Amino acid sequence: MNLKNFHKQISRKIYERGEEYYENDMVANVEHNAPDTWTAEVEGSDLYSVEIKLTGDEITSYECDCPYDYGDICKHVVAVLLYIKDNRDEHPVNIEMPSSPSQEQLAEILKQTNNKELTSFLSQYADKHPDFHHVLISNFHPKKKATPLTDYTKEIQKCFKHSYDSYGYRNGGQSIAHKLDKYIEKAKSLIKLNCQEEAMTILFHIIRGTGDGYEEYDDYDGDLGSVCQEAAKLLGEMINTGLPDDLPEKLSDEIGILIKNSNYDNYDLADLDGLLFSVSLKTANFDNAIRIIDETLKGEPDSFRTPSLVKSKIALLEKAGKKEEVGKVISTYLYLPEIRIIRLKALISEKQYEKALALIEEGINLAEKKGHPGTVTDWKDEKLSVYKLLENKVKVIELAEDLFVSGRESMKYYHILKSVIPTEKWANYLDDFLSESKKRQSWGLGPVFAKIYIAEEYWDRLMVYVEKNIQLGKYNSLGEYEPYLKTRYPERMLTFYRTQITDYAAKNMGRDHYKYVSDVLKTMKKYPGGTEIVNALLAHFKTIYSNRRAMMEELGR
Repeated sequence: MNLKNFHKQISRKIYERGEEYYENDMVANVEHNAPDTWTAEVEGSDLYSVEIKLTGDEITSYECDCPYDYGDICKHVVAVLLYIKDNRDEHPVNIEMPSSPSQEQLAEILKQTNNKELTSFLSQYADKHPDFHHVLISNFHPKKKATPLTDYTKEIQKCFKHSYDSYGYRNGGQSIAHKLDKYIEKAKSLIKLNCQEEAMTILFHIIRGTGDGYEEYDDYDGDLGSVCQEAAKLLGEMINTGLPDDLPEKLSDEIGILIKNSNYDNYDLADLDGLLFSVSLKTANFDNAIRIIDETLKGEPDSFRTPSLVKSKIALLEKAGKKEEVGKVISTYLYLPEIRIIRLKALISEKQYEKALALIEEGINLAEKKGHPGTVTDWKDEKLSVYKLLENKVKVIELAEDLFVSGRESMKYYHILKSVIPTEKWANYLDDFLSESKKRQSWGLGPVFAKIYIAEEYWDRLMVYVEKNIQLGKYNSLGEYEPYLKTRYPERMLTFYRTQITDYAAKNMGRDHYKYVSDVLKTMKKYPGGTEIVNALLAHFKTIYSNRRAMMEELGR
């Protein structure tokens, strides 16, 4: 085939697919390593390696490691051929031809040596020969090269284009992450070599590329998000370790651009607030960071991340020693629970409890108007804490009873009540309280009551609770209670098991269910008198379900 007209000798469909790959910039890492040899990588459902040999314009051979095996040229080879055809002049031969027999021999030896072996040899030789070590550093250390910094913009952008996941779906986050991994490793290496600017450039391109289109990527396993988080973590480590004088300002400007993209907070991709705060601490240029946050707040006056941005601004103002400004910001955003709590903690530390209670009451009213019951509960919990400081037992009891019924951390409020109710009154109080709680909240508190029965050693009530509320099944909670009941109520437990497992066997079919039935029967045999009941159940099951072959096998074991 000839490079100029090879399309005439291949399938039209394959040619068009290869042309699409080429036009969409899916050909990467093209190298012209010998006069007749070209290598490249092509992005598809994976990253495929292609090698093509040319004599002039004549295509003498081609190879691709893709799984295509229909006896014809594949689309990846077509894409590379089209690239060579259009860009041949931009790729002179990378390796100069040897000018002497000894150089020719060395070139052939190097062709037979893999990178790992060569790297090991160079490292050991350089360690023993200081002059050679100096030559290597002078010629190959990134900082000492005369060439300008690599432009990673296009390279990293390509990683985000037309990526596929392992199932062949477009925009697979896993595939993108796989391509970006080598750039993360490159950045780590550059950091070790003290090439912070180049490393910073790589990391910002990864973070920017991820955030810009994250909603379009199918990152169902979180691999791409993890790469972005690692890039941000590396930036944070660079800031803390110390950057050259000219980089912190560039870093701050870049963060100022990225922070306006809410995707980083939406999907927890990068803590840009934290990075901005860290670089501000290092430079003491708090005003610039505050300006960036103000611009972001102006664009999102009341979004889900407003509290986070405001808290960052408050922290920066505090570091800058602008206490008056801190107060103004808190007052402006007092409608946010996360900011109101800052004012509340300050009032409590100053022992201004009446003002603290008034602030909490306002928070409760705001939350009720907005229909946020969870926030109402949070504020009531804060109120309870204040009344504990005031040693107002009446209010503590009133709030603890109310919060117990809310169902969130009910045991916490049970313990608070037990700590303030006199010991001699506790038993009667608890009976009345549990009875009243059941009336106020008829669902959801059952497991809490069971925990209280255990704490109070009300074993008969626990047994009744199990009999009325627990149903056997793979995810039942009987295991929590059985250790307390097995020796105290063996007959009732066996009756419970017998009734439940008979019903379970009647309603469930399949080997997993039959295994579960067998496991329950084994448990029952450990009870006094359990063997007789189990034998009776086995006989019953073998009579009723004799046609269930899998069940008979499991019971037989």
